[in-house]
Amino acid sequence: MKKASVRLIRTVLCLAGAMMIFSMSACTPTDKGAVNAQETETAAPTAPAKNPDPTAPVLDVVSIYSVSADGSKLEGTMDAVDELDEEALVSLLVQYKVLEEGTEVLEFKAEGAPSSEEVGPGVVKIPGVESEVKEYGTLNLNKFPDTENELLLQAVANTFIENMNIVYLTIQVNGETAAENLSMADAGK
Repeated sequence: MKKASVRLIRTVLCLAGAMMIFSMSACTPTDKGAVNAQETETAAPTAPAKNPDPTAPVLDVVSIYSVSADGSKLEGTMDAVDELDEEALVSLLVQYKVLEEGTEVLEFKAEGAPSSEEVGPGVVKIPGVESEVKEYGTLNLNKFPDTENELLLQAVANTFIENMNIVYLTIQVNGETAAENLSMADAGK
């Protein structure tokens, strides 16, 4: 019985050693001289290194929120604009079909220092350093597709809150308040 278990252990160890030898030989690099000459002739030339274009415009990356196709949740996507302002954001919201064609910004203002430590997504409060974040923003548009649709209102609010550095947004249509003091809501809910 003792001899059988010793033989079994030796056999297992020999098999393990053989597998290690085979795996190491499979990982050993081949000699470059052994490469088939035909393969070198058909190999594609390497592309030159790509460097950034110094003449390319510098773009601001923005987050745009929209309503999912089934209308059940918010979806976020990244885009870029030449200059980050309220007109550019409304233009992208029209492009992503959150707002209707012809929607214009009548007025946008942001005011007040945040009253709490929670000053918005991705903003770190450092003592003694004044933040660019404002407490309240007001967006006045000339039209809005459906002021009863909370997801559309929240998509506009999330877009402006995240990109324009505000904590709360009031949305107005021709001076009439459609939604007041909306805060950031998670996309995908």
